[in-house]
Amino acid sequence: MEVEGDLIWGNDSESEVFAEAHDRNRCIIFRFSRNPKSPESLATRIVTCYHHLPVEDPGHTFPDMASMREALWFSIREVWVQCTRHPSITAADITVEIYEDGQRQYQWRISHESLYDRYTASLLPVRSLFRGEEAKFQEHIIVDYSSLVPIRHLGGRGRTAVVTSSKMFFVFKGVDFGTFLESPKDFTPQRDVCYHEIRTMSLLPPHPNIMPPPNTFVTVKNVTDDRQNLVCGALYPFMSHGTMDDQIETAKASGIRLPPICKATWCFQMASAIAHAHFTAHTFHMDIKLSNFLLDTNRNLLLIDWEQSGAALHTLAPEADGSWDVKEVAAGSSSSGTADSAVPRLVYDKYDGPYRENLAWGRPKWNVFPGWRDTCPRALDAAEVFSLGRCMWMLMDEVTEQEIEECDEIVVSWSDYSADIPDDWKGLVNRCLAPDPNERIGLKELVDFWRTVTCKAGAQTEFIKV
Repeated sequence: MEVEGDLIWGNDSESEVFAEAHDRNRCIIFRFSRNPKSPESLATRIVTCYHHLPVEDPGHTFPDMASMREALWFSIREVWVQCTRHPSITAADITVEIYEDGQRQYQWRISHESLYDRYTASLLPVRSLFRGEEAKFQEHIIVDYSSLVPIRHLGGRGRTAVVTSSKMFFVFKGVDFGTFLESPKDFTPQRDVCYHEIRTMSLLPPHPNIMPPPNTFVTVKNVTDDRQNLVCGALYPFMSHGTMDDQIETAKASGIRLPPICKATWCFQMASAIAHAHFTAHTFHMDIKLSNFLLDTNRNLLLIDWEQSGAALHTLAPEADGSWDVKEVAAGSSSSGTADSAVPRLVYDKYDGPYRENLAWGRPKWNVFPGWRDTCPRALDAAEVFSLGRCMWMLMDEVTEQEIEECDEIVVSWSDYSADIPDDWKGLVNRCLAPDPNERIGLKELVDFWRTVTCKAGAQTEFIKV
């Protein structure tokens, strides 16, 4: 029997630490509680170390996080066999608290969490996710959260993890009870983001490079009516090829450059997906980055993460950081008195009013994308082109997200390794990244450029009209 775990988190009051562990059959949340009267106890030292609480004696904490994690997982493995035999271990509302007795021996007890009632009361039944014209409701597969076994957590808001269900791999994305335990006060915005993504994906017209909406909802039972299933997330296909960022990391580790035609095909598919969202669905993605493009079994891209509640700062257009407002100004007249044929210009004004915020959970705190979609689509177009350009540069020059996030300032330059990239490709990317949004290539032109490149090269691309 193998007991594994990779997820540890603390609560808002810095008095507890939780850890999620699993074997092949079940997943359990373990709790460690701080007791100021027992500063040398395992649980207190774990909480103290995790939350970086001050101590007067080094023996009241751990020398580093690695040693704390080692002790935490060791204690869980020590009590696993005993606690999994308890008749209540499968109850949805339990955690297992680990503590030490007077002889410093590991002990455990089952706790039925009163917070679980508040957690389920915050969730909606399946049909309540869709209101009015928000996507025609279709029958979905329902999977109980207790049937999932997490294999690897992927980070992000709420819980995103590779899981097994009915001996198949999926990606669970949602808000489980652990999310609520971490921060009850922050749970509502996280839940809203989860539901918003499901609704948004359900409304998107199909596109070959956009992840289809989920048809499997993950639920928990209503505490007061176990006939009612409450949605805590959804299951998505597991893609073994990972993301574009994973592809770059793998290529760099192996010392082999990704083929240019492969990069051109992915550039076309990236641009096509965003153009479809912009011109056909009349919406926006907002968080355009390499790790939000998965590769399917045929190594074609699928755009994921439709939360619309935050942006990666390393790809966000500088004018979309929340500090600028924009308007279109009609072109003036020429000196001869005839109308200037130039298209209206985008004029940006620095916002200097009172503090504003429309993202409860995300960054930048003022999200300009909904407003620009409705009042100035050209500004949205220009911002999306910038983000695509930054992604295309990272792909062509093979720069990973980790490398770019470690930079204090991002300077787009072409390394010697990019000698296999044609000059007109580089020139196009540079146009996407023009500091003046008025000088950037348009989103439709960007799609057309890459369609032409891939068609000439004989790459397999689907004709997408935007």
